[in-house]
Amino acid sequence: MHRFLASAGLLSLAMHPSISWAETVTLTLRNGDSLHGELIERNPDDGTTVLEHPQLGRLKLSAEQLKPAETKPLWTSSVSAGLIGNEKDGDSSLSISFNGNSRYQDEQQKLSLDGSFNASKSKDSGEPLSIDSEKGSAQVRYDKPIGSNLDLFALSSYQFNGTNDSGVNTVLANVGLAFPLIKSDTTEFTLSIGPSAQWSGGGKDCSSDATCGHTYGGASLTADLGWKPWPSLRLGLQNQFTTVWASEVQPANTLTAEVRYYPVINSKLFTTLRIQSVYQSLSAPKLNNTITAQVGADF
Repeated sequence: MHRFLASAGLLSLAMHPSISWAETVTLTLRNGDSLHGELIERNPDDGTTVLEHPQLGRLKLSAEQLKPAETKPLWTSSVSAGLIGNEKDGDSSLSISFNGNSRYQDEQQKLSLDGSFNASKSKDSGEPLSIDSEKGSAQVRYDKPIGSNLDLFALSSYQFNGTNDSGVNTVLANVGLAFPLIKSDTTEFTLSIGPSAQWSGGGKDCSSDATCGHTYGGASLTADLGWKPWPSLRLGLQNQFTTVWASEVQPANTLTAEVRYYPVINSKLFTTLRIQSVYQSLSAPKLNNTITAQVGADF
């Protein structure tokens, strides 16, 4: 019930794209000075920007007064990895993790590619090798703007969990409408909703599971938040809630949170802490959590 109410609340916000949030920005003048305040208006026709400054009040700045914005690259990518090994008295363990993503964005479209892999193995003295966890995921998403606060999107995602008894592989296809409710230099918040189709299969108990190996239709609601409170810190949060109609309604939810820290400002090197919680009612076990610490680089 709580999950349904939260989804309904997010959907009601998405259906009212005229709702606005006050956006605090920093503008750099051509002489190098900076102005902090609330953004009132940007006029692309004459290049003026209206800012509400806490001490100076309402300011109208021309394009000639502002330092030209740096051109953003069309492609941005990053990779990160982590490795932990331990050996003591003949007992050993090894954990590896990898994440990669790539983004393409211009005025007409946006494409995102994401992938991850996590594995943990251990071996006690005199015992055979044990695979404690083996997980992977991949996602492709394409967005096409059709309005100032409205996009069409299509995505395909794949999740793998090699230790599941049922539902080792899960494939999701989703299309629909996306509502970019907040778009600024520091914050992006988007809601996406639409019909979906899901297939789950694989595992030693798949043949005895009534839902394993079948495709079901349903719907998905995704909330995606990216926030950069300081130049050295970036926070990301994504929650994807999906329901499919099998013999009864079967829910699924994937929550991913990531914190990135750049020790040196304007450096491309970072450390990251990533937490992912996957609930999939068509799999056994239904709940899987992963926490990884990694180092990585942007390029």
